[in-house]
Amino acid sequence: MKLKGKVAIITGGGSGLGREVALAYAKEGASLVLTSNATQQIEQVAEECHVLGVPALPVYADVSAPDDVAAMVERSLKEFDRIDILVCSAAVNEAVLRDEPRTRLLDLDPEHWKRIIDVNVNGVFLCNQAVAPAMIAKGGGSIMNLSSGLVRFPVTGIGAYTTSKWAVEGFTKVLAIELEADNVRVNCIQPGGTVDTAFVGTKVSAEDRATFHRPEVIRECAVWLGSDESRYITGRSIVAADWNRERNLDLCPCQRCTQRSARFAVEWRGVTAL
Repeated sequence: MKLKGKVAIITGGGSGLGREVALAYAKEGASLVLTSNATQQIEQVAEECHVLGVPALPVYADVSAPDDVAAMVERSLKEFDRIDILVCSAAVNEAVLRDEPRTRLLDLDPEHWKRIIDVNVNGVFLCNQAVAPAMIAKGGGSIMNLSSGLVRFPVTGIGAYTTSKWAVEGFTKVLAIELEADNVRVNCIQPGGTVDTAFVGTKVSAEDRATFHRPEVIRECAVWLGSDESRYITGRSIVAADWNRERNLDLCPCQRCTQRSARFAVEWRGVTAL
């Protein structure tokens, strides 16, 4: 129960990586505030968390709307009187907005560009800005802003999403410096490759999907960053799949992780044999 007694807000908590983090936190004893603009989804995940024995408050919020974010924080404090963890998972990408696998930057509808930046960048800014004072008032906390492997390995066709995640990385590093004296840690976490969620759209083959990470790839790394075990870690961008491998954790059944785990086991047996 690494998170017992802690209160966590998870934006985009109704699906994908946000849902996975919510369930992982529930199993570790955290009280939860789940936000999304898809009310039915967060209500369902909240019920799953209740089954695991923890309180979970579903709150409708568009993270790009300042009033929604302020109301989210107000309801969280009214319900739990504190906020210890913020996980900014809410995001959109242009492939899903257009239901097209790839769109060149110069061909992208400016309204789609604006929506992606509003949610993925401004949403992170608004949530961090609104939650940090509550953390400071209680002596500290942990903020996680979800990033993407595209910041290391960009590809054409989803440039607005990639740009937004670069912005989140830079924002996170600066805020980590600014809040260090207040005992608020700010880190990025990225899964370490494409994850099989609604983000990939509807036109992906089953063969390709088999190579994608499952959402559970992020589970233990997110718990660690929310817990006191990572109390000295701030300003970092951590790749969950690599973090798992370093600890010999087999969390994701995708082909990539399975093959990597098998290779690691062979290498480890070779080392121990020596």
